[in-house]
Amino acid sequence: MNAGARTNAYARTGMPDEGIGPGARGDRLRPGSTAVRSTNRAVGEIATPTELMVLRLTSDDAEIVGVDYIGCVRRWDRVLGQPLSDPVQVHARTVFAMVLTPDDREIVIGGGDGVLRRWDRVDGAPLGEPLIGHQLRVRGLAVTRDGRELVSTSQDGTVRRWDRAAGSPLGEPLRGHAGTVRAVALGADEDVIVTAGQDGTVRRWNRSAGTPIGEPLLGHSGPIQALAAAPDGRIVASGGRDGTVRRWDLGSGRPVGPPLVLDSPVWSVLLTSDGEIAAGSAHGLLHRWDRTGQRIGAAVAAHTWGVPSLAVTRDESELVTCGWDRGIRRWARVTGKPTRSARKETRIELVPRLEITGTTPF
Repeated sequence: MNAGARTNAYARTGMPDEGIGPGARGDRLRPGSTAVRSTNRAVGEIATPTELMVLRLTSDDAEIVGVDYIGCVRRWDRVLGQPLSDPVQVHARTVFAMVLTPDDREIVIGGGDGVLRRWDRVDGAPLGEPLIGHQLRVRGLAVTRDGRELVSTSQDGTVRRWDRAAGSPLGEPLRGHAGTVRAVALGADEDVIVTAGQDGTVRRWNRSAGTPIGEPLLGHSGPIQALAAAPDGRIVASGGRDGTVRRWDLGSGRPVGPPLVLDSPVWSVLLTSDGEIAAGSAHGLLHRWDRTGQRIGAAVAAHTWGVPSLAVTRDESELVTCGWDRGIRRWARVTGKPTRSARKETRIELVPRLEITGTTPF
């Protein structure tokens, strides 16, 4: 298959699935794309040996934890960009889902074999027995604030709840999606589970009762690949292969504002407490909007390939992205006039600045 054929095939499938090798990572950023105006320098970039699938920050923001395409967990000092340990092979196949427990002690991964496994974050030792129940790949994973319960979604079309410490299932699997359930988030009081899937629907579930809440939320014209809840848990955002981000009021199930349009399929989405929506696309662009849906500056060429994962520091001063160009980048959330990357060699000045030209909510 030639490069053009790979690009076209990839555009149809959106996010990478197992079996798509590094030689078919997807659409590269098109030279001269009119969607991009970037004066950002790649200062502070962390080079990764392989493509990352998921990226997380520890609760003190000191450490970046990522799981890569070949099933290895890797750790870096967030500011210095230095590796903190040797990679730990947590799976022989691609890992699509990973969370840190609230105490930062454990890494929980969902594997291509449908099994959930727990690992000590620092020494890389396995913890407890595998959590077995899904029949196919685990695609989404969430953990409650107290760390006691895990919620997983799978290509087998089910949503499952787990007692993390005991390693046992809680209740019956939740069924309703047609096909793969790709993403999961928890609502404000954590009694609402939100899921999104291949069928293009967002669904709400009562976590305690294991029952659906209301009707499916409809709007996307194809599979939904990313889901994020606002810090207050009242709004969720879904990102689709149709190249849109849609926001939903969890209580009413109604859409919040018009769809937000990207340059290509949405690979990742994130909401901040001040209402900002950030999304990473299959073309490697980082898009941002304020709570009203107004763009914050132009889309930024964050990576030369897709952006599968986003994170934000606890004080929300910095966004962290990983791309399929084997890189991690840090971006300061700044306001006012357009800024350029600072050049002084200090810890703060290592951060590439986003170019901001639009109105902001803060």
